[in-house]
Order: sequence, then structure tokens, then C-alpha cells
Amino acid sequence: MRVYEFSKEYNISNKEVLQALQDVGFEVESHMAILTPEQIEYLGETFEKEEQEESQPRSTRKGKILVKKVARSEGEKDGLEDFDQKSKKQDKKVFFSRREQRTEMLEKKAQRSLRLILESMTVGDAAERMGQPVTDVILVLLRMGVVATKNQFISEDVVEKLAAHYEIPIEKPIAVEDAAKIGLANVQQGELKERPPVVVVVGHVDHGKTTLLDYIRKTRVASREKGGITQHLGAYAAHTSHGDVIFLDTPGHEAFSKMRARGVRAADLAVLVVAADDSVMPQTIEALKQIKEMGVPIIVAINKVDKVEPARLEAVKRDLSKHDLLAEEWGGQTVVVPVSAKVGTGIDQLLDMILLQAQMQELKANYTQDGKGFILESKLERGRGTVATLLVRHGKVRIGDYFTCGATVGKVTAMFDSFGKPVKAADAKMPVQIVGFDDLPEAGSYFEVISKNQYIRNRAMLRDERKSKQLAFAGTGKNALTCIVKTDTDSSKEALLGALQKLSKKIKHEFNVIHAGVGDVTESDVMLAANTGASLVVFHAKVNAQAKELIRKHHVRLYQFDIIYKLLEALEALVESKQEIEMVRTKIGEAEVRKVFDVKNIGVIAGCYIKEGIFSRDGYVVGWHGRQKIGEGKIGSLQRDKKSVKEVHTGYECGFIVEGIDSWQEGDRVECFVDKPVEKKK
Repeated sequence: MRVYEFSKEYNISNKEVLQALQDVGFEVESHMAILTPEQIEYLGETFEKEEQEESQPRSTRKGKILVKKVARSEGEKDGLEDFDQKSKKQDKKVFFSRREQRTEMLEKKAQRSLRLILESMTVGDAAERMGQPVTDVILVLLRMGVVATKNQFISEDVVEKLAAHYEIPIEKPIAVEDAAKIGLANVQQGELKERPPVVVVVGHVDHGKTTLLDYIRKTRVASREKGGITQHLGAYAAHTSHGDVIFLDTPGHEAFSKMRARGVRAADLAVLVVAADDSVMPQTIEALKQIKEMGVPIIVAINKVDKVEPARLEAVKRDLSKHDLLAEEWGGQTVVVPVSAKVGTGIDQLLDMILLQAQMQELKANYTQDGKGFILESKLERGRGTVATLLVRHGKVRIGDYFTCGATVGKVTAMFDSFGKPVKAADAKMPVQIVGFDDLPEAGSYFEVISKNQYIRNRAMLRDERKSKQLAFAGTGKNALTCIVKTDTDSSKEALLGALQKLSKKIKHEFNVIHAGVGDVTESDVMLAANTGASLVVFHAKVNAQAKELIRKHHVRLYQFDIIYKLLEALEALVESKQEIEMVRTKIGEAEVRKVFDVKNIGVIAGCYIKEGIFSRDGYVVGWHGRQKIGEGKIGSLQRDKKSVKEVHTGYECGFIVEGIDSWQEGDRVECFVDKPVEKKK
């Protein structure tokens, strides 16, 4: 059996079992380790008197372990002291490493005037940051083959080329998630108490992630998702008979890769859902890669077992083993739990494994300090303004608290739990939706409660420094499709812009996004589209009545969808319909001139015999006298038996006049060509 199975059977904590084994020299590292018969026998002897000592306090049983420690030799004690000293040194290294990270971040911020942050920006901004005249920058861009005006956005690639030209060092901006991680590392030391584990549920689209959470939460979230797929990052507090767990539900579609990565980064444990009837799929592999990069412990839930034969489970486990996920029953370290989110099979076992893993991680939070956490999602709601989903990691957030969050500040005016009920305070035990932001925060931003004076100072500073948000990319080609993007949340905007970039590379056609925002489509959005000839690309957002009227009046193209892959398909079809068709000249026939007629007021007619293929009235002919080219031109008139025809086939005679050729001779060879569209490779 494994360590956790022994501890469960004997009602002993995993830590006690591991400590007892390590005290006598057994090398056992975690609760997932398989116990040998010798180890099981020793543990049985060590804890055999537990039932006889029920009247004694639990500390008595722990005393046996302490006695063993006292009995150690002086040499072992010295070893322990050396170990403690090394541990303290290691702690100091970690502390200074974190301090160096924070110091480095502040130094980079102070040196921004000397370095160029690599991001999309306007030509005017690029010139200002590089200390160069705008006209000079525009000329350099022209030499690079990029035509752009002062207020036009240029992509990161173009900015990087400009920086290289002017020999200016560049640096990538610190990701908001990394900034949040640095901020959360600075936690006040105090009384730390246990907190619920944050579990991210990941996997391929339509493998049953949301349905699994539905069963655990006893709700119907999946039935409300558009198209049956999750397209947002949801945080839910689940109160189960096994304990409290905070679940993060993530989208499975490939367009939401960054959103999934954000969920994994925020989690203590990942549950990888794999459908038994599908096995490992592309987004399964991508999610697994993200989990490994973040170093998050993983549990695999094979879902939909009610739909397949038992033998199918073994095939799925075999596929998992190809990606370094060897099931524990096969001698590996990966917990694999067969479940059915539809009928509830294996759910209890899955929750057992989740809470067991959380117990081993010893997850703690400081509940007494001011609240710290990070934003999972943000959006604009009619009547409430900016609303963001907050995951508190330390401290407590209350209504009336002032806070800073990324590039914005605010005051908490209302809070709601994951079931939509208003609450007055929130801590690490529950995710909440916060109302009261001065501006829309970027998903992944670090959230921290501050004093009123700090709030006033930060607000004034941000008001002076705030500029329009730079777009993720902008097409510079003359045929780029100009778009205005509006979405319901900041994460949706991020996902859609990323999907447009991928689509641009796939179809080899650029998208020029002149504005990307969150919230409903307004009259100003429509007027901007009308004045620039842009298309409105709307994902999950609404269009108000006044905006709809203006759309009809100005004939603005509107692409509004609630499912991302349908929106991308519509845009791809639009681009293909606007692209110029590439034509290639193809030979379709060959003839021999047998008679030449020079008709007054009409022209020179070549009487021919079609030797192969066909001759078309829409064709383009080339005449040859031996190896010498006579000329070429379009067929002006094609006749057979003195009747005008569209085409003449092999074995028939015909007569035609060619614009630009009047020197036909008997025996000349004539080739006929037509322009055909090039077939695109699929």
C-alpha cells in the first residue's frame, strides 16, 4: 500500500507516518511512496497500541516519536544542527533572491527612459521613446517596406527592428502575472492558518470540465455556456463533505491558451480532465505542458467512464504514460481517478485525493493583514461598471477598503461570492467579484488593499501617466482588414486578439486592429468604424439600440458571435471573399492555319483546323511561323460554319480574328490559352 492509504486506515496523519519512517532511516519522500513489507511491519509495531490507548491524549502517541529522537547519538544531533544551519542559509538565499527580483524590477522601471519596452505602439510614441524625429522614423520604416503614419500602430517585430537600427537596448515588459507573484511573495509574517486549496480544472474542449464542477457544486453552469463550451475563467468555492475547495474552471478551446496558463499559475493543484472516449487531445497536451512549467502537482480524472468499456480506461492510461503520466497502479506516481461527471462515479475518490494532496502541501494564509491577491477576470457591466473576479491569497478585503490593482486603483463598493450573493468581507476561503474600480484592470494584475492617503496619491499619479492602452498588434499591409474589437471581458479581448494573430498567419492576411475595448458597442464605436471603413468584431458583448441604428444608417459591417470559432470562421470567409484571385495562364488547345482571308473593313481571318484541345472565344492566342513567334493577342471573333460560337473542339474547322496579328500564313501553328484561378492548397 501507499503511505496515504496506511495513514487513512490507521487514522494517522501522513506527516506522522513519514516522520516515523524517516526517524529510523527509511528513505520515504512523500505520501505517494509505496511501502515495503518491512516498512509496513515497522509502522504496525509502532502504532499497534493506539487502540489500547484511546483514553490517552493524541500527544502521548507522538511522544514515542520524540523518545526516538532523544535516543539519537550526539553525532546525529550535530548533523541535525548542521542541517538546521544549512536550512537557515537556504532561507536567507531565497529571501535575498526575492529581494533582488524586486530591486531589479524597480531599477528597470527607473531606466525606462534609457531602454525601450518591447510592445506595440504608434510611430509617434516610438519616435518619442527613441529620442528621434518622427519624420526620420517614418523614412526608416519606408526603407524597411513599412508604410505608416505618425498615429498608426506598428507591431512588436517592427519596433524591435527600429530599436536595432538606432542601437537602442530593448526589454520585454514584466508580465502582470509575474508582478502579482512578486507582490504576493511579500507577505507579513504572523499567525498563519490553513486555507482551502485552489484547484484548476484543465483539459481539452468538451471533455466535461464544467460538468464535473457542476456535479460537485450541485449547479447547472454548463447548461448556460454558449455552444456548450466554457469561454471564461470561473472561480467557484465548493463546500463538500470532504472539506472546502476553490475550483478554477478554464476554457478548453485553443484560443484561450493564456487564460488557461493564468489559471494554472494561480492554482495549488491541477486536475487534468481526459475524456475516456477521446483520450489525449491537443489541448490536453498543451495544458499538461503548462502544468509542468509551473511545477503544479497533478491529478488525472478520466471522465465519461459511463460511456465506454472498462478496457478503454487501460488504453487512456497507456496514452497518458506516453506523456510522462504513469498511473500509480502501473507503478508510477500519478493519481488517476476514473469518474463520471454525469452520474457521479468516482467523485468522492477524486475529492479525497485533492484534499490529501492539499494536506501534504501545508497551504497557509495570513488572515490578519490587509488583503492581497490577484485578478482572474475583469469586465464592464451595465449599472455596476467595472467588475473583476478576485482571488484573495492573504489577509481580508472588506467593503469600503481602498486598493491598488495594476494600472488602476479603486474603493470596494460591493462584493459578491461565486453564487452571486452579496458579502461584506472576503478572505482566502472564497473568490469574490469586486465592484469599485476606477478603470478596467488587466486580468492577472496584483491586487492590494492600501490606505486612503496612498489611494489618493496613486490615483493622481495614474491620472497623469495613463495613456491609451497599446494594442497587441496592427497590420501594416495595404490590404490589411481594419477592425474594431469589442468583448465582454479583458481575458476575452486578450484571447480574441491572440486568435486573430494566429488566423493572420494561417491565411496570410493581416488584421489592422485600430481599437480594442471591453463592454457593449456604443455609438462612438460605430462612428469610428464608419469614418475609418473598419468592421466591428464583437465577441460576447452586446450592441445597444442607438448603435444598431447607426450601423444600419452607415452600413457598417458587424460580426457578432458568442462562440469564438464561429467568429473566426466568419472572418476567414470575409478575408477570402475580399482577396484578389490569383490567375495562371493555361494552354487549352492547338491549331494549324490552313487558309487566310483578308476581308475588307473586317480584317485578316485565319481559317484553322483544331488539332488538339479546344479554342475559346475568351482565349488568348500565340501564333508561330516555324520557331519564329508571329505575335499574340485576344480572339476578337470566333466562327464555325459562318456562325459565331463560344468554343470549337478537336477535329473541327473554324475561323477567327486576333487583335494585333494580320500576317498569318498557311501552315502557321496557333496556341490558345485561358486564365484560370490557382487552386489553393488546403
